Amino acid sequence: MSNSTDIKPTDGRRNNRRKKSIPLVKAPDMDRSNKPAMTKAKKSRKKMYAKKALKNVFGGEVEFFESIAQQAKKGSYNHQKLLADMVYEGDVEEKPKTQAPTIVFFDSNEVKKKFEDKTIDITHSEDED
Repeated sequence: MSNSTDIKPTDGRRNNRRKKSIPLVKAPDMDRSNKPAMTKAKKSRKKMYAKKALKNVFGGEVEFFESIAQQAKKGSYNHQKLLADMVYEGDVEEKPKTQAPTIVFFDSNEVKKKFEDKTIDITHSEDED
């Protein structure tokens, strides 16, 4: 064995080598391609954190909406849009579903009469010449 303290000793067993040190890898600068899934628990946690922040910063939800209304009154379009969306969230009218017209052939009396007038009778009849 050498006298260096940096070299790890081996115990002599077969394939029992010293492990290489793990190199430090710099974290990538770009976004992750495999983001973790958003579960119900994470969503509810977000809502809980948001309500807690509203209470701590503004004193409550009412004060929060009042501050948004004040910003909207000053002329901030984004605050106006946010406030209008919150107020009229459930009042959005749904478009009535349109149904494609159904065409029924040979059912109406007018169509039957037109075709009956143009129908040629080809029953056998003997001419008496």
